[in-house]
Amino acid sequence: MVNENSLLWEISGKGLKSPSYLFGTYHLIGKNFLDTLPGVINALNKSKAVIGEVPFEGEMELVQKMMPFMMLQGNSLDKIFTPAEYAEVDSFIRKKTPMQLPALNGAKPGTVQLTVLTFIVPKNISPENQGLDMYFQKLGKSSGKELFGFETIEQQAELIFNTPIERQKEMLLKTVRESERIIKESQQLFNAYCRQDLATIEKLIIESTDYTPAEMDEMLKKRNIAWVKQIPAQVSKQPVFYAVGAAHLLGNDGLISLLKKEGYTVKPISMK
Repeated sequence: MVNENSLLWEISGKGLKSPSYLFGTYHLIGKNFLDTLPGVINALNKSKAVIGEVPFEGEMELVQKMMPFMMLQGNSLDKIFTPAEYAEVDSFIRKKTPMQLPALNGAKPGTVQLTVLTFIVPKNISPENQGLDMYFQKLGKSSGKELFGFETIEQQAELIFNTPIERQKEMLLKTVRESERIIKESQQLFNAYCRQDLATIEKLIIESTDYTPAEMDEMLKKRNIAWVKQIPAQVSKQPVFYAVGAAHLLGNDGLISLLKKEGYTVKPISMK
């Protein structure tokens, strides 16, 4: 378990001329989270490149590249769900969002599930309070830094939306039927992140019943291993500011542990 309470970590050693930095983001928390944490922007300012999970070049480009993965091809939700299930999901969406299921009939169940989650889980992002991941890349670009992603938008979209349709259906129904639990656990995760409480974040992720161990490996472990293979060439060239979901930092298969196994010194630093 990680017990150091910082979302910002310094990567040094192994002959590096300058340190790089690793920051754990929360995708539904906006940039105002950093208002009292100037150490994060200081670390970014010391870096020559910003690397996120995917390269964000614009909201419209992101949507355009992900859209083909988000839609059903030659099928529809009213054919995938029984009439009773369809009515159940539609009723929930009408209560919890400004939408209704017929308008989403051509979308994959996973698309609908993620859409619903953005309405029911705690968040503070808005057009004025941009999410941390995109904010770091836009700030880096405006100051002339190089921008990269560990993976392409298409790779991430395939991971999220190309799971078996039956499993997507199961997950959407679970979200509808267990929404109170999901909201409660999401609030706990949101609060833990705001406290920079990595131990609690790790515990909540480990104890989550929403994904199978194999699914967690696909979302975290396998990607972390692939990302760590890219890091040595990146940090040896120039100091880098990495901004990825905080879950990727944690555990024996997290980036912190994997970088240490590669011989780097990785230590938490103050964000204030």
